[in-house]
Amino acid sequence: MMGKLQRPNARRLVLVAWILVGFFYFYLSYDYIRVSIRDGKLSEYLDHVVELAGNENRPPKEVRSLILVKAEELRLPLRSDQIEIRGGGQSLNVTVSYQAQIELPFVERVVYTKDFQHKVGYHQQRY
Repeated sequence: MMGKLQRPNARRLVLVAWILVGFFYFYLSYDYIRVSIRDGKLSEYLDHVVELAGNENRPPKEVRSLILVKAEELRLPLRSDQIEIRGGGQSLNVTVSYQAQIELPFVERVVYTKDFQHKVGYHQQRY
């Protein structure tokens, strides 16, 4: 008689465990996708900024500031020293490298670090 009573409890426990595992995988996937989408937006912005700065001969300091403001807006962990700017005008090249950390919910423990790198060179817009 006791075995029958424990079986439903064991099933519930297994169900709860699977729900928790599913939640953690969903959260990690969501966090990874969210960071990747934000990086895609940064990439588009880099193309725009390099084109604009190349056309208008903007100084490297201004280009760096524009990139940092956008990264902050997108809540990406980008620092000034992770942006390399070479040349100017039509020879402008920008390299951005940073890491985003994917953490477990509630415990804030890093389980995965995603590296992002962008190399953008000036190219004149073709109409």
